[in-house]
Amino acid sequence: MAVLVLLALSFALLTVLARYLGTGFTVAQQVYLRSAVAFAIGACALSRSIRWRVVLRVSLREWGVIAVRMALMYMIGTVLYSKAATLAPVGDVSFIAALPFVSAFGLMLRRVRVTGTRMLYVLGSAAGAALLSLSGGGLTSLSSVGQGDLLALIAMFALAVGYIGRPWHDGTLNNAEITELTVGAGAVCVALLSLAHGEGLPRLETDGSMLPWIAVIVGGALNVLNLFLINYAFEHVDPVRAGNLLTLESVWGLVFGLAFFGQVPSLWELAGGAVIVGCAVGLNSARDPDESEPSALRPARARPRPHPPEPVSSRRK
Repeated sequence: MAVLVLLALSFALLTVLARYLGTGFTVAQQVYLRSAVAFAIGACALSRSIRWRVVLRVSLREWGVIAVRMALMYMIGTVLYSKAATLAPVGDVSFIAALPFVSAFGLMLRRVRVTGTRMLYVLGSAAGAALLSLSGGGLTSLSSVGQGDLLALIAMFALAVGYIGRPWHDGTLNNAEITELTVGAGAVCVALLSLAHGEGLPRLETDGSMLPWIAVIVGGALNVLNLFLINYAFEHVDPVRAGNLLTLESVWGLVFGLAFFGQVPSLWELAGGAVIVGCAVGLNSARDPDESEPSALRPARARPRPHPPEPVSSRRK
């Protein structure tokens, strides 16, 4: 569980870095730069856990799973999420990231009973996202904030599918190997898309400032850490409980948005965020009717009572 709390914190930090890097790089450039740095850091930090001989003998099916998850988490999710961070306030993006996509998908894939209460929580989360868009005019015009909210929604949908796709792997690769292959493929594919779009190569700052490149390195470190923690957490923790703890990102987003950019949330934003977090927690806390009965009230199975020990006098006879 501590892994997921750390993951929520690092997600909020990445939102701040994406907004900062958006002033010097295009969205695709900052994504593949951070991913390339993440691959280099991971190759050093995870070197003892990576079995390259095993990687070279991976089946085509496993490569297909890596390609699908990479496309969802990098070419769609990370790119759109980084773009949303440059358009919408950090608090708004983090609140939308608290939408219970992971929990909802986890419920569907695990064939957990769909109840009216759970559906109400999902609809309530959508209403919370609408309140966030309303605060920036997103429901009445295509303002920058409304576009950012929409991109964040699409990004979180793709990321959630990528997260819960951890069980798709066949067990040949460990978490370190999956992390390296995914982040490396993501860096290459996003870079190719950027070059095909005519963006060119990223340019060094003419004023000699190294802060953007330091931010790229920090973002790369957080990137590889996030992906490793995602693979680890969704291998050991149920997606419903995992989604519950990831809602903490909205709290960190408010704190970082106020601390780094002076973004004071409006009442609409606070209301929408509270609805999203409340519905996400409620969805993850909901149980089936047959699970509502406390264990102390459930009839226990009758256990045979052990026979009392035979008196010592009778054993001597």
